[in-house]
Formats: sequence, structure tokens, C-alpha cells
Amino acid sequence: MTSSAAFASTADVKSFDVSKHVNYTLGMVLGVDDFQQEFAYLAGRTRWLARDAIGYGTLCGLAVSADTGTKGPRLLVTAGTAIVPSGQLVCVKPAQCAYLNDWLAANATLLDGVSSPSSLSLDLVLCYRDCLVDPVAIPGEPCRQASDLTSPSRIADSFSLELRQTPPPQPEERLIRELVDWIRHIPVGGGGPFSTIQDVEDALRASVQTITSPLSSPLSSPLSSPLSSPPSGDSIHIGFGSPPASLRIDPARFGDAIGAAFRIWTTEIRPKVHPICPGGCGCCNSQANATADEPVDCLLLARVDVPVVKFANEWRVTDAGSVVIDDSRRPILLSTQLQQEWLQWCRPEV
Repeated sequence: MTSSAAFASTADVKSFDVSKHVNYTLGMVLGVDDFQQEFAYLAGRTRWLARDAIGYGTLCGLAVSADTGTKGPRLLVTAGTAIVPSGQLVCVKPAQCAYLNDWLAANATLLDGVSSPSSLSLDLVLCYRDCLVDPVAIPGEPCRQASDLTSPSRIADSFSLELRQTPPPQPEERLIRELVDWIRHIPVGGGGPFSTIQDVEDALRASVQTITSPLSSPLSSPLSSPLSSPPSGDSIHIGFGSPPASLRIDPARFGDAIGAAFRIWTTEIRPKVHPICPGGCGCCNSQANATADEPVDCLLLARVDVPVVKFANEWRVTDAGSVVIDDSRRPILLSTQLQQEWLQWCRPEV
């Protein structure tokens, strides 16, 4: 389940500082490094804008379903677009499919030592890829090999769809859901005494917790398949349960309270899970910015539970109709127009 193009490595733009662009002056001779630097700057700013101002998630399409085709049970993903956590825009076109029995045969080693799991839990992941295309003739020494006569002249955006045993890390998506759930549980109105804006800020700060995995979130809880295991490490969570019972917001100051919560989220909580701007540290410091890891180029589409059985020394899907697809934890991005229409209608309950 990949795009039709063969994937190849592109120029390593990560070796360039994406906060710099070429300052051309008359007479300057531009080389390969200069063009790659300018591309790294422009592409880096586009991804930076997407992941900071828009976020990541499915934008349109990419519905996941299961049916039976000519070669047995299969997964289908409709055409669509998404922004992955690194800020790359990914387009899947046309619709894609993957036959599950073929996948089991190609990944038989993953099932070595397993007697008879009744269900195999997998994560369907969309990843950004690129590929070298459009070869052109290039100058060179005589008596070259045929492979040295041409070189790709373009780099095309592409993608891959993969079935994995663990989902890609998406801590910001989970934390946003927890923040909204925390805010929703704060009572509004109903008589005083009402909490101050400082009370709301302090309560939200106190709700932020660092938890050592194994995590208990739906994406990483122990699964029915013995092949799956939860990821380890520390993760940031907001308030297990509801906010303190003492909080109660005055309806007249609802906007101020929500604004305070969003301010704390933006300035104090989001930086714990979100990479700071890429590139160097400004004109006065030549050291690279190493405060955050580069975000991944993959996005979760769905958790897929596949009923399997070992038949004649081969693993097979027992029934396509029993394949369970759960996309409730898929990150979704709403268009600005839809958000605008919703906000014009939505009113807090008092």
C-alpha cells in the first residue's frame, strides 16, 4: 500500500540551516549548495507555518474501510490530503488498497513464535515520502556506466501507507484533546462564589503531569495481540479527571477564563510537546537549535484489529467482515470556514 513511484533519497536538506536564505549580490557565483540552501529555507518555513499555525491531521478524505476483493480481504483508503506532524502536506491520489493476506505473508517473521492469536492489532499510518524523477543527460567523463549518464532533474512529493505494530508519536494531538476536555468540565454559572482568572490559570498549571510509560491511553494500552506492546518513556498529560471542584466560572467572564486557559496552553504547556522554530539561534549565535527533536513525517489514520488464524503453516485473515477499524484517535483538521461557522453558532451553556 504505497504510491506507485519508486522511492529514493533526496538531498539532505537537514544539513542546512532553514533559518537562512541566500543573500545574492551581483557577481556572486551560485552553486549547488546555494540552491539547496534556498530550497531548505523556503520549504522549512512552509512546514513551520503549517505545524505551528495549523497543526496536523487529516484535511480531506482518507476514509478507511475493509472489504473482500479478488485476492481476499483488503483495506481501502480513499483519496485525500493531510498534514503530517513535520508540517509536510501529503496528497493520496488515487485511492489505495492493500490485501491483508499478502501483508501477512510478507511479514510472516513478525508472527514467529506465536501460536494462535485471535486478533492482530495494527496501526494504519500515512507517511510523507519523496522520489527522484525525470532523468536528464548530464556531462561527465567518457567510458561511464549507463547509470552515470543521467541524473534525476526533479523531486516529486509522494507518500506511503503502512501497517505498523505501534502508532507514530502524536503527543500534541492527545494533549489538545485533554485540554478541551479539562475546560469542558469547568462549571459555568449556577451562582457564586466564582473563581478568579488567576484561579483558572493556577488550576491548569497544576493539572499538567509527567507520566512514565507504559501509557494508559487508548493508542498504547495493552492489546489483545501478543505482538503489540506499549511504547515507553515519559509523556505529558493534562488532568486525569475533572478540574478542581472549587472552580466555577462567572458567565460574564467566560471569555476571559477561556482566554487565560489558551494563554497558559500556548506559552507554557504546548512547548513541552511541540518543536520550537527550526534552524539556528539567530545572528548572535552560530550554534544549531537542539531544543526539540524533528517531528515525524507520519500520521495515524486508524487502528485496525484483524482476525487471523494459522492455516497450513500460513497466517490468514478469517473474515473481512470481522475486521474492526477504529479511527477515533485520528487527528482531524477542520477548515477555517467550518470553524468560523461553528463559532458563530456555538454558545456556552450557563
